[in-house]
Amino acid sequence: LFRALREAQFMKMDLRRSHPEAAGRISEVFCAWVEVAMVHPNVVQRLIVRKVVAQRQLGSFDFADLDICLRLVDRPGPGNDVFFTRARAIVSDESVLPQELRSMLSHLETMLFFLKYAKTEDIRLAHAEFRRQSGRLSHDIAGHLARAELEYPAGAELVRLSENHGNLTEAAEVDAVLEEILNSARGSKADKLGIFRSIFYQWAIVMRQRFDLLVLPHHTQVICLLVFRSFLESKRTLRAESRALIAQVGTGEGKSMIIAALALYVVVVLRKKAHVVIDDDTLLERDFWTFKPLFDSMRVPGNGGRPISSRACVAEKRLATFAQDDPRLEEMTARVDPEADICYCEAKHVQSFYASIARGNCRDLDEGYEGRVLILDEVDALIIDEEPNEAFVYPNPDLSRLATTVAESLAKGVSAELVRESLADSSNPAAERVAREMCQEWVRSQHLKANDDYVYVQDVGRYCGVQGGRANPKTWSLALECKNFKDRLSKNIVFQERLFVMSRPRVFRKYHRIVGLSGSIGSSAERTFLQQTYGAAFFEVPPFLRTCSGSPFHEAVPVALGTKRRAVYMESSAEEQLARIADVAFEARERVPVLIIARDRAQCDELVEQLRIKARSRGLGEASDDVVRSLSRTLYEADSEQWKDNLNRSTLPLGDAVSGTKCWRVTVTDPRGGRGTDYRVDDPSVDAHGGLLLIPTAVPMSQRDWTQFLGRTARQDRHGQFCAVLCEADYATLSSKYGEALPTSGHETSVDCVQAIISLGDREIASRIHSSAALYNSGVRVNELCEELFGRRRELLEDPIARERLVELCQRVRWMSVREIDELAARIPGFDPKTVPTESLDLGRPQEAPVATCSSPASTSADSSAPSSDPPTSFASSRSCRPATSSKGVSCDTALASLPSGVAAGPAKIVIFCLDTSLSMLAQDTGTSLSRFGMCVASVRRMLHHQVREQDVVGVVGFGNTLETAVEPTVKGASADSIDSRIASLQAQRLGGTCFFDAILQCLQQLGKAGSELPQESPRWLVCLTDGDDLGSRRENSHGELVTRLLETNPPDNLNMVMITVGRLKERNIEVINGWVDQVASAGGVAQHLCERNASAISSAFSVVAECLETEVGGATEC
Repeated sequence: LFRALREAQFMKMDLRRSHPEAAGRISEVFCAWVEVAMVHPNVVQRLIVRKVVAQRQLGSFDFADLDICLRLVDRPGPGNDVFFTRARAIVSDESVLPQELRSMLSHLETMLFFLKYAKTEDIRLAHAEFRRQSGRLSHDIAGHLARAELEYPAGAELVRLSENHGNLTEAAEVDAVLEEILNSARGSKADKLGIFRSIFYQWAIVMRQRFDLLVLPHHTQVICLLVFRSFLESKRTLRAESRALIAQVGTGEGKSMIIAALALYVVVVLRKKAHVVIDDDTLLERDFWTFKPLFDSMRVPGNGGRPISSRACVAEKRLATFAQDDPRLEEMTARVDPEADICYCEAKHVQSFYASIARGNCRDLDEGYEGRVLILDEVDALIIDEEPNEAFVYPNPDLSRLATTVAESLAKGVSAELVRESLADSSNPAAERVAREMCQEWVRSQHLKANDDYVYVQDVGRYCGVQGGRANPKTWSLALECKNFKDRLSKNIVFQERLFVMSRPRVFRKYHRIVGLSGSIGSSAERTFLQQTYGAAFFEVPPFLRTCSGSPFHEAVPVALGTKRRAVYMESSAEEQLARIADVAFEARERVPVLIIARDRAQCDELVEQLRIKARSRGLGEASDDVVRSLSRTLYEADSEQWKDNLNRSTLPLGDAVSGTKCWRVTVTDPRGGRGTDYRVDDPSVDAHGGLLLIPTAVPMSQRDWTQFLGRTARQDRHGQFCAVLCEADYATLSSKYGEALPTSGHETSVDCVQAIISLGDREIASRIHSSAALYNSGVRVNELCEELFGRRRELLEDPIARERLVELCQRVRWMSVREIDELAARIPGFDPKTVPTESLDLGRPQEAPVATCSSPASTSADSSAPSSDPPTSFASSRSCRPATSSKGVSCDTALASLPSGVAAGPAKIVIFCLDTSLSMLAQDTGTSLSRFGMCVASVRRMLHHQVREQDVVGVVGFGNTLETAVEPTVKGASADSIDSRIASLQAQRLGGTCFFDAILQCLQQLGKAGSELPQESPRWLVCLTDGDDLGSRRENSHGELVTRLLETNPPDNLNMVMITVGRLKERNIEVINGWVDQVASAGGVAQHLCERNASAISSAFSVVAECLETEVGGATEC
């Protein structure tokens, strides 16, 4: 019925006008359902129903949202009078949309929880809790904490609440409290809170208008803000600890309020601008609009005061979802507004802000940063674990004119050979490169596919590139320039060059100060990275309840469950792990709800199916599907309404306590559900039995992630517990690598094994950071030189020779040591790199350069070995699990940003793409409008057009629960359109199972047979992508044995291999794949395993493949 109601809205039907009796009848039906379905049916629920039915446009609000809202107010009347009064006012407010009800009702519940303990807060306890960490703090931070205690001592509280105060929900009492805050803000010279008191007062006014409730900051929040204030006002020194300060603030402790207050302090007191980085677009918008009224209520002092300007920076596709007359558009932007006082944005927007400065005519690229403070919600943005450097492209007017001349000749039918000959004697040093690239891209433009590679955009009057299924006018490629020229949509070719390299950590360091708040600061390796790279110091904000007299505070505790009565199990196989999970989960569900956090989404989906089978074997029958529910990302992307319903019901009881049949559900989620998802528990019987039970099936490598997992239980003043059921195979490789066996003994609630795994993960992170230090330092040095050239020596770039040298420098940054970079920079006429100070250390070459392209003496003259000492600044990369080598000992990844243009010479090649077509590939988690499978197909089609030449042989094999040869190995030539059509028509399978190993075997066999008419030296390429473990290959190949044997005994000639894995595979399977990579590399081939953490990296992984297949730099994105 609800879906029919929504469909009527989509069809622009207004039932209130056309069928008023039907609208009334629908409300009656829903209200009757409420009486049956809810435990405590009440008037507020009926008001919700009427509000929703009467709404003209529900948008994304679905039946699961309605059910959740109804259950948020499903509580007995006695003791909940205040809640019902406020909830009724919210629901009755015509300006509140149904889409806002859930968040507002949840917010109301949280506010009342904190208000319940407001009178028991003890400032002495708060300071004592902060002092407990004094032994772990740096000298400076200990001083800031001591200063905060002097400024906010007992007796100087914001408001002196006690048990003598009346009911804090009564209007008169609230008025008295607000008056006390206001009087102190106006007149007390002894008051040390300063601007914060005014901020707290204005926030209380805003929230009272919205909820008619008193909202006051906790003592912990006030002290945290005073520590940050002391840090920001302290004199900046050259000591590392003075640059950044990061606070660990637990989930639900009011982190977003601290951030908003800090941003206002930066603007009003420091007279600087604040960039607030929240790397989650949903949370970014939520927090911005929550605190927007507070920002609007404050003014910047001076000249009568001016309003504070605040903006939310969101993606262009998000902006496109708003109606043109929506007033919110005035407060939102796709790029950082340089004039805004407060800008909520993502880390990518901070980088784009720097790019806009680099592209301008500013002589000092540090200009403006001293006037800005970076405020971070979570430190993930600082711990950059991928490529640390980013290249910018710039248009070259001279080369654009030259390219246009070439295009005119090609359009008249002049051959590529004659075009190149005509420019052979040109005085421009880039002429040969321009001619070569133009001839190649002219041919390539003929194979661009409308809607796949480009679309016509009427607003700009030309073709624009397609990224993630949408037109992006900022995407540039030379082939698209040629296409627009040929179709007379442009009269000129815009030729762009890579002329600038940005080091992302270095850009973050430019800010006046960095302050961050994070649920967990992380492992010792991550802390060391933050200290060395950003000069960060740390402190912890104690939980609010620990500072309340006699108030209960609970942490998740290990609990011994299962037949062996242990809190941590380490099983020897996946089968034994499954049996143990079932044993623990079905025992516990008799008393409490159970949440299983799977290793990854693939295991999550498998566990749901297997646990339902086990539930049926225990006599639960058809109820098994209700008892065991999924919260995997796969389900969310396929059916978000069902996902929300499962989340809502994950902590609701089954059966009836009176009849003795009351029990609970077992919910299975992936790691994403172990971070940031709130599992609401309000049944007293659950708390009496220890609280929501977590069953992690894998311990994450990062302490930060483990803290997030445990944060799903023991929320607010409730109990929580966990029992980990792990698989030994998941940690075999890591344990072997560091020569440490995981502990298997200990008392029944021992968590030594968990701590040992986190310790190994810490070492792994430290190893990655150290191994990537050279690339980080090389990037820093090139960034410094680029800034000098663009900022203070821009006149040098007018020399074509200088620009060619700079292009070479920016393209080859990952191949050169710091010394080699300076030597190459010294070849720029009129430029002496010795005059440019540097923060970088010379740790040798990050990677070795291909012999065939080392044209510069600087690239071969230096010793490539790196010092063994630890670098003072470093960077972590997780692009590949293992280094990949070619026949010349060269990493494929080396070619990504560095190889010069030109199709690789030599005989035709054979390429077989092996793609996962299993059900999980339909997941919509690529960060684009495409599914995983859609992104794969788009990437392969793009390579077919651009990297596979007419004379090359190409084949495509798909694998799910069965194998499918979509394209038999075929010479591209005249079959290009047919091959492309068959690839485009590929579909993911709707059944489970992944014959991964069998598919690899079949592809290798095809490579051995294909191309018999080609020269013996023709290279053979196998490119494979899978997003999960093998779950369907034949028994004799269940661990890839047949593949390994073929590679050892009779591999295809000239074999090269690129394996892309998405998500976390079993350690055993990773080891098998890495073994294949080693075998191919030792035989002289190019071999690489790209191990991507999430599906958003699929496109970039295929970019590596493209660079391996063709050493080409054909396009870039303007920044």
